[in-house]
Amino acid sequence: MWERIEGFMLSPSVTFRASKGETFSDALKYYVPLLVIFSVLFAIVTAAILTNSMVLGILAGMSGMLPEVCPVGLLLTILGQFNMLTLGGGLFIGALIGGTIGILILGIWFHIWAYAFGGRRGLTQTIKALMYSSTPFLIFGWIPGLDIIGAIWAILLIPTGLIELQEMYSGRTILALIFALVVPMIIAGAIAAAFVLSMLEGAYSFSYAIKI
Repeated sequence: MWERIEGFMLSPSVTFRASKGETFSDALKYYVPLLVIFSVLFAIVTAAILTNSMVLGILAGMSGMLPEVCPVGLLLTILGQFNMLTLGGGLFIGALIGGTIGILILGIWFHIWAYAFGGRRGLTQTIKALMYSSTPFLIFGWIPGLDIIGAIWAILLIPTGLIELQEMYSGRTILALIFALVVPMIIAGAIAAAFVLSMLEGAYSFSYAIKI
């Protein structure tokens, strides 16, 4: 297992090429154990941080200074109802389910763009590429500060995975990655902009009504 982890992180082209003939079941046997370990460590670290008295004190201070910020007070109330064990258990289950369902959804989404740019080796190969590419995040994602590095590293491995498993040209894999990442950002930005505009319009209408 460790040799494959090291391979995907340090020699991705060779390791992806060697995994080309593996089945979806083989990919799961690699991905699931790493996901379980990640979920356990993520749950422990996150629960320890969120139930720390200093963190709760900071949140309480924020809630007092900014009472209009409802999420802070709501989060403080929720955290106050849990101890580290129960919160950790919930985080573990959430990370495990999210990592399982999420990789399948992301696989389908990325395959749409891989197919659009010439990937014709099937959905399984795309999901495998994402499972194997997630290695750096599963290794470092539970560590505060290193989680961002792990996520970026994982994203940068996706084109290599598509090149080897989907037999795509490098330029096309980069385009597929860009579209897969940018399109959701544009949609989210449009929704956020529409929400902000509606809020501003409502505030303006309310202010105008008061003046009248």
